[in-house]
Amino acid sequence: MDQIISSGNIQTTFSPGAYGEKSVAQTGFITKFINWSKQQEEKRFLWLAISLFGHIGMVLPLTLLSILFFADNNFTLWIIACAVNVPVLALNLAAQPPKVTLPTMFISLLIDTAIIILCVGMFILK
Repeated sequence: MDQIISSGNIQTTFSPGAYGEKSVAQTGFITKFINWSKQQEEKRFLWLAISLFGHIGMVLPLTLLSILFFADNNFTLWIIACAVNVPVLALNLAAQPPKVTLPTMFISLLIDTAIIILCVGMFILK
């Protein structure tokens, strides 16, 4: 078992063009969003206030009022709206980090917006 120690120049072996160009993998939207929500730890109380006062206090009542007045008080939409917004409240009351609460809040916000659009559509088609 012979071992040879080479005293070759490292610069020529690891020069930038020695092995060809590497392609950099593109990060997706979900990965960027998760990384962004991990960085929001310093703004934890801001996101808590936005989710409790802005989301649960303003968006949820608007969603429920649109169900009440535009969709003829559709019970199925009530169940969907309540089931989607309970995790936002529960995760914030459990003091979970923003990397957990922010995706839940934004998914809930998207579903609330879809419910409002659906209710307006039901009202127009009525």
